[in-house]
Amino acid sequence: MGARAAALLALFCAFATPADAGEPPAPAYAARLLRACTAEGPGFVLIPETGTCLRIGGYLWAETYANSYTDYPAGNARAYWLSTFGFVTDARTQTDYGTLRSYTDVRLIWRGADPWGEALTDRADFQPYDMRIEFAGFTMGYHQSFFDFYANANVMGTDPVTIGDQTQISVLGYTWNLPAGFTARLALESSAERDNGILPVVAEGTASRTDDASGSPATRLPELVATFGQSGDWGDFQLSGALHQLAQAPVSERIGASTHVWGYALQAGVMFNLPTLGTGDTLYLQAAYADGATSYLGLIDPSGRLTAPDAFRRLDGSLVKVRGWSAVGQYLHNWNDRWNSAFFGGYGRFAVDDPLAQVTYGASAIDNVNVGANLSWTPAGPFTVTLQYDYNLYRADGFRPTAQGLPVAEQAASQLMLMFAATF
Repeated sequence: MGARAAALLALFCAFATPADAGEPPAPAYAARLLRACTAEGPGFVLIPETGTCLRIGGYLWAETYANSYTDYPAGNARAYWLSTFGFVTDARTQTDYGTLRSYTDVRLIWRGADPWGEALTDRADFQPYDMRIEFAGFTMGYHQSFFDFYANANVMGTDPVTIGDQTQISVLGYTWNLPAGFTARLALESSAERDNGILPVVAEGTASRTDDASGSPATRLPELVATFGQSGDWGDFQLSGALHQLAQAPVSERIGASTHVWGYALQAGVMFNLPTLGTGDTLYLQAAYADGATSYLGLIDPSGRLTAPDAFRRLDGSLVKVRGWSAVGQYLHNWNDRWNSAFFGGYGRFAVDDPLAQVTYGASAIDNVNVGANLSWTPAGPFTVTLQYDYNLYRADGFRPTAQGLPVAEQAASQLMLMFAATF
């Protein structure tokens, strides 16, 4: 929030709060409310008689998308509009145990089509994006997964078609701040957003069993996520790991009874500050590996029909987990104070190892590729115009059409986005 908005908020607090006879005039009182929160950063205002510093802000995005599909569902919209209003609050209170922070970012979205082009009638969606409490090292609420690092940094828009690890999820975590900028974090996270399901291996004339080899379904447990990293003048790095309990539901249902089988994911990411190439220039590099936890790879297909399952169920009821990996990179260059560009790309692959599963799924492996770039112009501090292009491809090895598998051997999409963004 800018200084003008902060001053108006302080003035409102001054007039809205009864003043004692000896209270200074309203303008001086408003200035005092601003000064009381300077340690929290610009834009914070003291709420009288509470000890809480509050910052209020928001943003408005207007986006238009144009898509060029090959072999995609005929119902996909080739062009659509999208507008987003975001309202942000950040409240901080100093306590004997450190800062108590309450942060919210909620969005009202009007869209002319579903993400990545599925046509529909116009509608408005309410989307809580970030709602969390931070206190004494704990983070509680709906927040970005602790596993994430790159998280599609500097990729603009609401519906980008990019490989990445950006996931909003329910989190209960703790952060240890260590010397020299090192941090360690441990979290329990919601499992529903991570369930890519289990597909049954079905041979003609047979049916797969519904129980798993370990016996009756297990109690559903949350994701266990741990990270270790460092932040410094040179940049940042993070090592991430996650344990994921496989669920029995097929991909289309997203939820279901759990099994006794666990998968895992590992990730390493680094961000370099590159001031010699340009003020504010950065370079992200990241790689991930998953065994039975494919959602952590960040694969994406704009047709909405590609989701890598966590596992396949053999005819004897046992599970064969799906293994895969992904790698992404992104470079942000600031041409000058008003113009910047981001160049990004990613590659991911998962394998279907079981021969019967290959027959069922119609492929022995899937490749997912994306590349893109954007150009942003900021004529005024709170207003930016961005033109962005991204390309997405998936390709099946050993393709054959099946009822449970992919619709075609290869699908590709180009997407062009024009975005107008204003902040306040």
